Amino acid sequence: MPAGTFIDGYLAYLLARASHLISGEFHEHLKTQRVPVTTWRVLASLVDGPRSAKQVADIVLQKQPTVSKVLERMERQALIRRETNPSDRRSILVSLTPRGRRLAAPLTEAAKRHEASVLEPFGAANAETLVSVLQKLIDQHARPG
Repeated sequence: MPAGTFIDGYLAYLLARASHLISGEFHEHLKTQRVPVTTWRVLASLVDGPRSAKQVADIVLQKQPTVSKVLERMERQALIRRETNPSDRRSILVSLTPRGRRLAAPLTEAAKRHEASVLEPFGAANAETLVSVLQKLIDQHARPG
């Protein structure tokens, strides 16, 4: 691509391209582990504890019907458990089973190593700034509800 073109400085493209390249690198690791990308995203979304099915869909960046099918498959594989949320009976809470935690743990460590290798060239301060700016950008443009 020639330097100075519109696309070279277009934020939405740059964010999408960076995500595509960086995610693609990690997706290669997932292939070697025979873990589908959406399964990994669900596992990663639940590593720190249960979430509503809607929260999982938001994190996984998929529509709820698509994620519901993935959750059904993962439940059949005994990777997750779905239960009625005791504080909101209309909501379903999703959590990892012990088997799901065993699958997620080494993948999470591999993801952390990959992230560190991506950010290392920028130095700790710039990496922290990049992550902070991206979090602010997301917060600014996330739609409530």
